[in-house]
Amino acid sequence: MSDLSPEQKHPVNIKVDIKKSEVRIEWADGYRSAYPLAYLRQICPCANCNQQRSNPDPLRVLTPEQMAISDKLTPERPVEMVGKYGLQFFWDDGHRSGIYSFEFLRDSTPS
Repeated sequence: MSDLSPEQKHPVNIKVDIKKSEVRIEWADGYRSAYPLAYLRQICPCANCNQQRSNPDPLRVLTPEQMAISDKLTPERPVEMVGKYGLQFFWDDGHRSGIYSFEFLRDSTPS
């Protein structure tokens, strides 16, 4: 999906549905994405999470599945816009350093 234009990677509607534990985004090109909250926590793009996922030592690393401690993981406060390029989540497991750019989210849409 990285061959999409910047306009196609721009959201026109973002809905955080805590009851369904998901974030839904409608994109400028009409495409719709739904992201389970646990999935978003697992794919956190911050440097620390990326290092955890890429470290080859299984004794020192959490797998992406282990990083989301619960399927009930939710933001502890409202999701915030970061400029005009992304979202920041404040997870109830204490993690809050990942900024999810809209390009990253569009490219990471679950199938």
